[in-house]
Amino acid sequence: MKKIFFPVLFSVFASAQKNQLIELRNSIKDKGHIAKSLTLIDLREDKNIGTVSHREEPYELKFESEDLGKLFADWFSENNKEQGSIEYFLIIESLKANDIPTERSVTGHLEMKMATFLKRNNTYYFLKKSKISKDYAPKDHAYVTRVMAAGISAQIANIIKDSYDEKGLNVPVSETELGNYEKIISERLPVYSGPFTDGVYADYKSFAEQKPDKELVVKKNPEGTIKGVKRADGYDNFKRDVFAVVDNGIAYKRTPVSLIEIEKDNEGFFITASAEEIFPPDNTLLIAGASNAGAIGGLVAAVIDITAAKIRRQNAKYYRIGIDALTGEYILPEGFGKSR
Repeated sequence: MKKIFFPVLFSVFASAQKNQLIELRNSIKDKGHIAKSLTLIDLREDKNIGTVSHREEPYELKFESEDLGKLFADWFSENNKEQGSIEYFLIIESLKANDIPTERSVTGHLEMKMATFLKRNNTYYFLKKSKISKDYAPKDHAYVTRVMAAGISAQIANIIKDSYDEKGLNVPVSETELGNYEKIISERLPVYSGPFTDGVYADYKSFAEQKPDKELVVKKNPEGTIKGVKRADGYDNFKRDVFAVVDNGIAYKRTPVSLIEIEKDNEGFFITASAEEIFPPDNTLLIAGASNAGAIGGLVAAVIDITAAKIRRQNAKYYRIGIDALTGEYILPEGFGKSR
């Protein structure tokens, strides 16, 4: 009897393990009807997501089906009855959830990294990537595990929907190279392989491929100091977002308050800036003639003086702020802005 009792007891205990399912219910409808399919590429070494507690009870987070390839393909098909010709791919590189002990309870923590590609002529082209690191405190969420599961589903849906509108970097990657796509793509981008080309770059894609906007030129004063950007035909009474400008082979990143020189080290491109220069309070805008509403594209309509940008606030704290090689987004260092 004893030989039978203990296995049965263990079986009952194991079946009591609670699961929190990640249900793919958010819309991923392609309104332009250009998408043909969505294929999941799961590059995770450990397929287990992890366990998070709700009211001191552990819940294991799982997708609603173990056949993830079919789950994602069916999700796409259900949302896209009318399909186009472009094959989309979602890469999940990491997805982990766990408890972090605190003084009075535990906080749920999520780490997630994804990327999207499209396939053309048997090669892959990068579209978007997303990296999430987020805490879910019980005091903020009545049901932490449900909120986290819903958050995972929403983040996946968001990157898929956003990818339909992305043009992508014009750097082909083979299927065998997808596991190391960030390093491979950055090494093949023109911006990393040669000198900067003078001109105005409206977005990061054009900067990465070193294709300046032909409709925009740098505006200078008689002394040769950069004062902003104008249209090549001389009309500059409009506002347009600008990522960077290159003058005499030197690249400058546009921030809401100034132009800051782009530097490079072993880790890639970066700028040295304060929190106020990246995310300025309303009353610290230094762009002459630019309102808060127009600050995003204010470089075009406003006057910016590089020499003034070099006169930095003495009481500010400056950081090495990386520029992501694939997206151009800021890579903020730990503790960024805490001294403000």
